Amino acid sequence: MIAGLTKSGDASGIVSLPNSRFRRKQRTADEIRAQNDAAARQRLLIVKKHKATRLHYDFRLGHNGVLKSWAVPDGPSYWPGSQREAIQVEDHRREYAFFEGVIPEGYGAGIVLLWDWGTWEPLESCRDVDASLRGGHLKFILHGQKLKGVWALTRMKHSAGNHQKPVWMLAKEPDSFARRGTAKNILEEAPNSISTGRTLEEIGESWYQGRSKNELQGELFAE
Repeated sequence: MIAGLTKSGDASGIVSLPNSRFRRKQRTADEIRAQNDAAARQRLLIVKKHKATRLHYDFRLGHNGVLKSWAVPDGPSYWPGSQREAIQVEDHRREYAFFEGVIPEGYGAGIVLLWDWGTWEPLESCRDVDASLRGGHLKFILHGQKLKGVWALTRMKHSAGNHQKPVWMLAKEPDSFARRGTAKNILEEAPNSISTGRTLEEIGESWYQGRSKNELQGELFAE
């Protein structure tokens, strides 16, 4: 269990992990508001495994009421020195944090799996997170179920794609959690959902069972 987080939640506003039947539309407005308020009080770590045009990982850090977001094509690596390209995308709403299911046609369409979650904290040298992001270098500690220890995001000089999105590098810093030599890849060791234990294929197959496509889209993807 991650320090400061519980699966059951309580009156103090601790974030609760959605159960295996989670659907965004099924939650009441009060439940959504309570979870959002709790998320705002914590630096959330959210990592999604996202099968869109191509498989990638959505790496998100809660800050200033939103989820700062990067798309990591090859996923995070525990090997120090193995830098992974992380393309910065627009900030995401907190309502997206625990979503697991199928995004309809349009931007980001595809199957989404909640791969990891927890909290994060900046190192003392990066205590001013906004200044660190503007400066292009942020070091932080992850307290996830799968990702732990000290990591760093470093912005590169080049951009990516037609919209010239900033390119960063996500890298593991040397510490007791780092892996070396023949240690197993965390993406292969723990590929399934941290919430439900399901695979991408299982999420996709079960998403529409017994419910209409429009019903499942709910409020989350409404314009």
